[in-house]
Amino acid sequence: MDFSPWEIKFYDFIDKLPFDLALYHPHMVHFAVALPIVAFLFQWFSIASPEKGYQGSSNLLFYFGVMFIILAFITGKAAAPDVKPTLSIAGQDLFDTHKEIGTYLTLAFMMLMVLQLFSSAIKKEGIKYLITIVMIATFIALFYEIKSGHELVYEYGAGTQMQYENRF
Repeated sequence: MDFSPWEIKFYDFIDKLPFDLALYHPHMVHFAVALPIVAFLFQWFSIASPEKGYQGSSNLLFYFGVMFIILAFITGKAAAPDVKPTLSIAGQDLFDTHKEIGTYLTLAFMMLMVLQLFSSAIKKEGIKYLITIVMIATFIALFYEIKSGHELVYEYGAGTQMQYENRF
Protein backbone atom coordinates (compact mmCIF):
# COMPACT_ATOMS: atom_id res chain seq x y z
CA MET A 1 0.00 0.00 0.00
CA ASP A 2 1.45 3.39 -0.99
CA PHE A 3 1.12 6.15 1.59
CA SER A 4 1.36 9.89 1.22
CA PRO A 5 3.71 11.80 3.57
CA TRP A 6 0.66 12.90 5.57
CA GLU A 7 -0.49 9.30 5.95
CA ILE A 8 2.97 8.18 7.08
CA LYS A 9 2.93 10.81 9.84
CA PHE A 10 -0.63 9.82 10.76
CA TYR A 11 0.21 6.12 11.03
CA ASP A 12 3.36 6.91 13.04
CA PHE A 13 1.16 8.85 15.46
CA ILE A 14 -1.39 6.02 15.60
CA ASP A 15 1.35 3.49 16.39
CA LYS A 16 2.43 5.55 19.41
CA LEU A 17 -1.03 5.58 20.98
CA PRO A 18 -1.48 3.30 24.01
CA PHE A 19 -4.69 1.82 22.54
CA ASP A 20 -5.86 0.51 19.16
CA LEU A 21 -7.79 3.36 17.56
CA ALA A 22 -9.09 1.07 14.78
CA LEU A 23 -11.23 -0.88 17.26
CA TYR A 24 -13.45 2.17 17.74
CA HIS A 25 -14.44 2.55 14.07
CA PRO A 26 -17.72 0.56 14.29
CA HIS A 27 -18.82 2.57 17.32
CA MET A 28 -17.98 5.94 15.77
CA VAL A 29 -19.77 5.01 12.56
CA HIS A 30 -23.06 4.35 14.31
CA PHE A 31 -23.08 7.82 15.88
CA ALA A 32 -21.78 9.37 12.64
CA VAL A 33 -24.85 8.00 10.86
CA ALA A 34 -27.55 8.41 13.50
CA LEU A 35 -26.87 11.95 14.71
CA PRO A 36 -26.90 13.66 11.27
CA ILE A 37 -30.07 11.77 10.30
CA VAL A 38 -31.87 12.94 13.45
CA ALA A 39 -30.49 16.45 12.87
CA PHE A 40 -31.89 16.33 9.33
CA LEU A 41 -35.33 15.40 10.67
CA PHE A 42 -35.20 18.31 13.09
CA GLN A 43 -34.14 20.54 10.17
CA TRP A 44 -37.35 19.51 8.35
CA PHE A 45 -39.39 20.15 11.50
CA SER A 46 -37.84 23.63 11.76
CA ILE A 47 -38.98 24.42 8.22
CA ALA A 48 -42.49 23.06 8.79
CA SER A 49 -42.99 24.56 12.25
CA PRO A 50 -42.68 28.08 13.60
CA GLU A 51 -41.08 26.69 16.78
CA LYS A 52 -37.54 27.99 17.27
CA GLY A 53 -36.35 24.97 19.27
CA TYR A 54 -36.18 22.65 16.30
CA GLN A 55 -33.49 24.67 14.55
CA GLY A 56 -31.31 24.86 17.65
CA SER A 57 -31.71 21.14 18.28
CA SER A 58 -30.92 20.41 14.66
CA ASN A 59 -27.76 22.49 14.80
CA LEU A 60 -26.54 20.90 18.03
CA LEU A 61 -27.19 17.35 16.82
CA PHE A 62 -25.56 18.15 13.50
CA TYR A 63 -22.40 19.55 15.16
CA PHE A 64 -22.07 16.42 17.29
CA GLY A 65 -22.76 14.32 14.19
CA VAL A 66 -19.95 16.04 12.28
CA MET A 67 -17.63 15.44 15.24
CA PHE A 68 -18.44 11.72 15.04
CA ILE A 69 -18.03 11.75 11.24
CA ILE A 70 -14.51 13.11 11.73
CA LEU A 71 -13.83 10.47 14.41
CA ALA A 72 -15.18 7.74 12.10
CA PHE A 73 -12.86 9.01 9.37
CA ILE A 74 -9.85 8.94 11.69
CA THR A 75 -10.64 5.49 13.09
CA GLY A 76 -11.30 4.21 9.56
CA LYS A 77 -7.89 5.48 8.46
CA ALA A 78 -6.37 3.70 11.46
CA ALA A 79 -8.08 0.43 10.50
CA ALA A 80 -7.20 0.59 6.79
CA PRO A 81 -3.68 -0.93 6.84
CA ASP A 82 -4.88 -3.99 8.77
CA VAL A 83 -8.15 -4.54 6.91
CA LYS A 84 -7.42 -3.95 3.23
CA PRO A 85 -4.71 -6.60 2.71
CA THR A 86 -6.96 -9.32 4.13
CA LEU A 87 -9.79 -8.68 1.65
CA SER A 88 -10.34 -10.34 -1.70
CA ILE A 89 -9.70 -8.33 -4.87
CA ALA A 90 -13.40 -7.41 -5.12
CA GLY A 91 -13.40 -6.50 -1.43
CA GLN A 92 -10.33 -4.31 -1.90
CA ASP A 93 -12.01 -2.48 -4.78
CA LEU A 94 -15.07 -1.84 -2.63
CA PHE A 95 -12.79 -0.84 0.25
CA ASP A 96 -11.06 1.76 -1.96
CA THR A 97 -14.46 3.15 -2.98
CA HIS A 98 -15.60 3.21 0.65
CA LYS A 99 -12.42 5.03 1.66
CA GLU A 100 -12.73 7.62 -1.10
CA ILE A 101 -16.41 8.34 -0.47
CA GLY A 102 -15.70 8.54 3.27
CA THR A 103 -13.06 11.19 2.63
CA TYR A 104 -15.38 13.25 0.45
CA LEU A 105 -18.28 12.85 2.89
CA THR A 106 -16.12 14.05 5.77
CA LEU A 107 -15.17 17.14 3.80
CA ALA A 108 -18.77 17.71 2.67
CA PHE A 109 -20.15 17.47 6.19
CA MET A 110 -17.45 19.83 7.51
CA MET A 111 -18.35 22.36 4.79
CA LEU A 112 -22.02 21.89 5.61
CA MET A 113 -21.22 22.59 9.25
CA VAL A 114 -19.50 25.84 8.28
CA LEU A 115 -22.58 26.77 6.25
CA GLN A 116 -24.75 25.89 9.26
CA LEU A 117 -22.61 28.10 11.53
CA PHE A 118 -22.79 30.91 8.96
CA SER A 119 -26.57 30.53 8.82
CA SER A 120 -26.81 30.77 12.60
CA ALA A 121 -24.65 33.89 12.63
CA ILE A 122 -26.57 35.88 10.00
CA LYS A 123 -30.03 34.51 10.83
CA LYS A 124 -31.41 34.56 7.28
CA GLU A 125 -34.35 32.22 6.64
CA GLY A 126 -33.40 31.43 3.05
CA ILE A 127 -30.14 29.77 3.98
CA LYS A 128 -32.07 27.18 5.99
CA TYR A 129 -33.62 25.95 2.72
CA LEU A 130 -30.24 25.86 0.97
CA ILE A 131 -28.78 23.85 3.86
CA THR A 132 -31.66 21.39 3.64
CA ILE A 133 -31.06 20.87 -0.10
CA VAL A 134 -27.33 20.36 0.43
CA MET A 135 -28.12 17.96 3.29
CA ILE A 136 -30.25 15.86 0.96
CA ALA A 137 -27.35 15.53 -1.48
CA THR A 138 -24.89 14.56 1.25
CA PHE A 139 -27.34 12.07 2.71
CA ILE A 140 -27.66 10.31 -0.63
CA ALA A 141 -23.90 9.82 -0.57
CA LEU A 142 -24.05 8.87 3.13
CA PHE A 143 -26.58 6.11 2.42
CA TYR A 144 -24.33 4.74 -0.31
CA GLU A 145 -21.43 4.82 2.16
CA ILE A 146 -23.54 2.92 4.68
CA LYS A 147 -24.35 0.33 2.02
CA SER A 148 -20.71 -0.14 1.03
CA GLY A 149 -19.63 -0.40 4.68
CA HIS A 150 -22.35 -2.98 5.28
CA GLU A 151 -21.15 -5.00 2.30
CA LEU A 152 -17.54 -4.80 3.46
CA VAL A 153 -18.44 -6.21 6.86
CA TYR A 154 -21.18 -8.71 6.02
CA GLU A 155 -20.09 -9.94 2.61
CA TYR A 156 -16.31 -9.60 2.74
CA GLY A 157 -15.80 -9.88 6.49
CA ALA A 158 -13.85 -6.63 6.84
CA GLY A 159 -12.86 -6.04 10.44
CA THR A 160 -14.09 -9.48 11.53
CA GLN A 161 -12.57 -12.90 12.07
CA MET A 162 -14.08 -13.88 8.69
CA GLN A 163 -11.62 -11.60 6.88
CA TYR A 164 -8.72 -13.77 8.04
CA GLU A 165 -10.49 -17.03 7.27
CA ASN A 166 -11.39 -15.94 3.69
CA ARG A 167 -7.90 -14.69 2.95
CA PHE A 168 -6.48 -18.15 2.25
